[in-house]
Amino acid sequence: MFSYRNLSARTRAIILFSLLGILAILIITEPKGDFFNFLKGFLNGILIVMFLGEVGLYFMGRKK
Repeated sequence: MFSYRNLSARTRAIILFSLLGILAILIITEPKGDFFNFLKGFLNGILIVMFLGEVGLYFMGRKK
């Protein structure tokens, strides 16, 4: 089963910055439509969860 925790730090950073780049493009270009509004909200939520996950992984790895 897929585990985000088992990915290398470089792979996690690539995924995070790729999603951030897509969100930035959507914010800058401001496309119209419900789908794009949904996509912006969805990516925003995913990025918040991933960021909190990274913070959690940092503190979990720090206690070892």
